Amino acid sequence: MFPSTMDSLVIAVSVVALLIGINRSRKTHSTPPGPPGLPLIGNMLDLPKRESWQAYLDWSKRYDSDILTMKVPGARFFILNSSKVIQDLLVKKSNIYSNRPHSTMLSDLIGTSWLIPFMNHTDKWREHRRLFRREFDTGDASAVNKAHEVQAARRLLRRLLTSVDHESELRLAAVDAILSITYGISPKDLNHPFIKAPEDVNAIFADVARGGYFVDVFPFLKYLPTWFPGVQFHATAAKGKALANTLLMGPYTQIQAEMAKGTAVSSVASRFLSGVQDGTISETEQEVLRNVCGNAYLGGADTTVCALYNFAIAMALYPEVQKKAQQSLDTVLEGGRLPDFNDFSELPYLSAVINEVLRWHPVTPFAIYHVCTEDDSYEGYHIPKGAMMIPNLWALMRDEEIFGPETDKFIPERFVKEDGSVALDLSEMDLAFGFGRRACPGRLMARDTLWIMAASILAAYSITDPLDADGKILTADSHLEYTNAMVSFPPNIKVSFKLRVAESMIDEAVSE
Repeated sequence: MFPSTMDSLVIAVSVVALLIGINRSRKTHSTPPGPPGLPLIGNMLDLPKRESWQAYLDWSKRYDSDILTMKVPGARFFILNSSKVIQDLLVKKSNIYSNRPHSTMLSDLIGTSWLIPFMNHTDKWREHRRLFRREFDTGDASAVNKAHEVQAARRLLRRLLTSVDHESELRLAAVDAILSITYGISPKDLNHPFIKAPEDVNAIFADVARGGYFVDVFPFLKYLPTWFPGVQFHATAAKGKALANTLLMGPYTQIQAEMAKGTAVSSVASRFLSGVQDGTISETEQEVLRNVCGNAYLGGADTTVCALYNFAIAMALYPEVQKKAQQSLDTVLEGGRLPDFNDFSELPYLSAVINEVLRWHPVTPFAIYHVCTEDDSYEGYHIPKGAMMIPNLWALMRDEEIFGPETDKFIPERFVKEDGSVALDLSEMDLAFGFGRRACPGRLMARDTLWIMAASILAAYSITDPLDADGKILTADSHLEYTNAMVSFPPNIKVSFKLRVAESMIDEAVSE
């Protein structure tokens, strides 16, 4: 018996509805494109060994998608290669994209629960962030902190009079600034014990970020005894734990001793500890502030160094930019003094230079990964709970729709309006310093340190003669291969600092 016309219509409608439902289900549960990978190990062999930020951007073009996916044992990664997808997920949906990946090596074995960047989006994280902002970036605290930054910059100028190792001097200057602000401690050379500690800790973090420990892929391995053949991560973890404790407690203990003797220099820690002596600060808040100081110390010790290296390289490779910035400084300073923060608003081109330093080669090309805390969907793609989101900051900084043409070149004018004012400030946007609720709480302090260091250097010196490790002259067209790490450093490049003011001006400024 054949169905009636009405029956046929009902069957047809039902089939169409079923097919639509199946297609929608498939679309909802589909995943973004990416390398196919292999059974069991997934995409472990596809992970780029060099310049991964560029590799991921190339994959976006190959697969015609701004969001990519890769899978390794125990984890799925989503690589975000455009401003739109980063804003849509990490900013607009920050309530479910603000957690961090759990690292067995860092959290369980080394014990870094005090590090703000690796905390989950909890009350503990909010309290640490609140105290960080209060003690470092607001009111009178900000003014005292800026005074320390100015003094650290001027000490750098004096050392550059005789030193030929600019990398060491820039590293010392960055650590000098953050230690002075945080603890009132001013190291005189790189042999100071508080300079070595963050370098060693950050080296371990870099290995973790590169996936250098199988215990992060297979957490059960942490239960293996230290004597088990082939087990080396326990020894590294023990070393890392001791280093992290030294970093956290070393300078804090020193400032406590100086407070007791009455010799402490004004700093974030000393101002806070004054309240402790008065009995107005709880033990819990004391612990939080100690952690906050350790975070500032560790974070500024590496990222600011890298940014200063990039600044020096950019000035040497783009002398026309350097000359224009120096002309603006000369107009304001009139050859009679060195810059300070009172000149900030009078030097918009220098602020544009700093923005371009942060854009040209981002210090952290991928920031720190975010984790999705519940199942989500985006543009028809399924994003499972627990997925790790990798924002490709380097790709974002190459977006011509935001920054204009020739994004591979160092062009501060992209940040300047027709009237000469600054068009964008990367320190106040969801760009160079993280995204959404996980934006770096110390971004204004980091910008200020970089600004006063750059202003001081350009006022007193010209940076010239960029040479690679083999002594070959570099130009703006030379390819610079940066380290494939969480904090991405430039290659070993030598430059010269040529004095353009009287030595007496520097000596007088330092002695003030």
